[in-house]
Amino acid sequence: MRRTLPLLLVAALATGCATTGGVPGSTVPTTVRAGQSWVITRPVVAAQVLDTCSRDSPARHPGEVTGYWAPSRQQVDQLEAALSQLQPQIPNPGDFDRQYVGIETGDKRLIYINAFHLPEDSELDPARTAIRVCDGGAQFWGALFDPQTGTFSAVELNGPR
Repeated sequence: MRRTLPLLLVAALATGCATTGGVPGSTVPTTVRAGQSWVITRPVVAAQVLDTCSRDSPARHPGEVTGYWAPSRQQVDQLEAALSQLQPQIPNPGDFDRQYVGIETGDKRLIYINAFHLPEDSELDPARTAIRVCDGGAQFWGALFDPQTGTFSAVELNGPR
């Protein structure tokens, strides 16, 4: 029993974090299920995350996204600490699973949030796969976060609440 407990603790701690495949500074602290988050660092996946079909996103405006970058752990921590600012427009925003994509637009570096709920038994890996849902209502949303000002903008739902 003494050997089993440390192994279970290590396993529980390991499942509480998601990574983007070894990119330094890109591990995001999460809970075991509700509200897990992943930083997307591969440009091809980032572009797919922004390719929304039921809501507006920066990629739907030609020339708005001029590049991609990897948000730091400090910037992700700042964003996650500010999620409550999205209420009441987004009820319980921290309960959603989230993909974060650093985008360059003009002279700004913003973080795009792709929020969704994955089923418990999902085999999708949000660190490597863009999560795209057409329709789905308020269970799927996106927003921009400005790490310089600590504010959110362009909050868009996939449909009516």
